[in-house]
Amino acid sequence: MSIENEQELSRDEFTEYIYSETCFGEPVNAETADDIRDGINRAIELEAHPVFLEGLSARLTQLGIECSSHDTEIMLFEIKKRYKSVLGKSCPRTVQEWCKGTSPGIINRQNHYDLCYALEMDYQQTAAFFQKNYLTLPFIVKSKVDAVFLYCLYHHKPYSVVTGLLERSKGFVSQENAHTSTAQIAAVIFDIDDDEKFLHYLSEHCYDNEQQFQLARSIINDEIGILKAGILDDGAVEIISPDRLNSLTIDALLGYRYQSRDKGEAVVKLPKRFTESLPNDVTLGKIIKGDSISYEVLRKTLMLLKFCNYYRDAEADDRKRGYEPDKYEVNNRLMDFYDELNNTLISCGFAQLYVRHPFDCLLLYCANSYDPILTLHLLNERN
Repeated sequence: MSIENEQELSRDEFTEYIYSETCFGEPVNAETADDIRDGINRAIELEAHPVFLEGLSARLTQLGIECSSHDTEIMLFEIKKRYKSVLGKSCPRTVQEWCKGTSPGIINRQNHYDLCYALEMDYQQTAAFFQKNYLTLPFIVKSKVDAVFLYCLYHHKPYSVVTGLLERSKGFVSQENAHTSTAQIAAVIFDIDDDEKFLHYLSEHCYDNEQQFQLARSIINDEIGILKAGILDDGAVEIISPDRLNSLTIDALLGYRYQSRDKGEAVVKLPKRFTESLPNDVTLGKIIKGDSISYEVLRKTLMLLKFCNYYRDAEADDRKRGYEPDKYEVNNRLMDFYDELNNTLISCGFAQLYVRHPFDCLLLYCANSYDPILTLHLLNERN
C-alpha cells in the first residue's frame, strides 16, 4: 500500500551499523572468499538478532512497562493481560510463542494486527512495526482483513468494531476484475469514517491473491522479458522450450537451477529469510500467467530481476567503454540502484528496502561489489 507521507524508516545504532558498514562500506571483491563469508556471516548474525522482541520491549517501555528484549516473561505476562483488557479475548498460543522468542510467521496476519491493537498502536506505528519488527508489509488493502484493520486503526475505532466488521465481511465475494489500484483503495479508506459506507465499499473492492499488486506484476513481466531477451542474445545455450527459458532465467538470477541441485548436496548456510520464498521456474511461470502467488515471492522476484537487469546493463556499458569499474563507480552505481529499486518497491505497494531484513541486506551487500551478479551467484554456490 502507498502509505501517506511515505518516509525513511528510522535507524537505531545497530541499523546504522548494518547500513553504513555491511551494505555501504568498502566494495566487496567477489574473488575473495573472505569477503563472501563475511557477508554471509553478518547476514546470519542479522537474522539471529531479536528484532521482534526489541520492538515489543520498546513499545511496552513506552507504555510504562520497563523491559528489555531479554525480559520475555515480563513481556508475555503483559501481553496476556492486554489481550484480555484491550481485545477482550485470550492471547493465542502463536503470539505467546513469539513473546518467548519464536520469530513471527507471515501467514495469519490477524495475529499481527491484533498484537498491534493490544499495544494501542495507531496506523502509522503499526505500519512501522510490520516492516521493522515483523519484517513484512502492512495493509495489503485488497485483502478484507488488512482493509478492516487499516480502516479501524486509521479512524481510531475500538477493537469491538474490528471484530464486528470482520464478521460481517466474511461473506463478501472476491471481485473478478481488480481495476482499482491499491493506492486508490487506501485513499478511499482514509476518507471514509462511516462503518456502513466502509463495508459497502469493501464489498466491491476485495480481491483474490492473483489480483493483488497488479503494477508489480506488470513490472515483473517487463523485467522478465528484458532478461530473457538478454539470455537469447547471449546465445550460450539452445532454447528447447519456454519452460527451459524460465529455468535459464532463474539461473541468471540466482546462479543455479532448482532442478539441478541435488537434495543430498551440502550448500552454504544462508539465512532462512534470504532463502525462503525465492523464485523458481514454477513460480516464475505462475507470475507470467497471472496465477496466485505470495507477496514474499513477488517482492523477491521483482528485486532480483531489477538487480540482474540493472547490473547486466552496467557490465555491458563497462565493456563498451573498455575499463573495469573503480571504487567511485561502484559506490555511485550502488546509490543509483538503491534509489531506483526503493522507488519501484514503494510505487508497487511493497515494503521499502530495510537493511535489517537479511534478504535486503545481502542483496545490497552484493550490489556494493566490483562484480554484483557474480557475488550474488557465489553466495548461492554449493561449495
